[in-house]
Amino acid sequence: MLARGCCRRTVVEVREDLHREIRKLALLNDLRIYVLANAIIEDYLRDEQRVKALIKRLRVEAGSTIC
Repeated sequence: MLARGCCRRTVVEVREDLHREIRKLALLNDLRIYVLANAIIEDYLRDEQRVKALIKRLRVEAGSTIC
C-alpha cells in the first residue's frame, strides 16, 4: 500500500480533456481535484500487471513515433 499523509507537491501536465473530466467528477462528488487524482493514481498503481502493460504499450507507441 502506498504511504498516505506524506505529501509532495508535483506539477504534472495533463491533457485538457482529462483535466476537464477529473474536474467534473470532483465537483459532482464534492471532492478536491487533487484528492480524486491521488485516489485514481493510487488505485491504478495497486494493479502491477496493469501498470506493466501500460508501460509496455507506451514504449511501443514511443518507439513508433521516433523516426
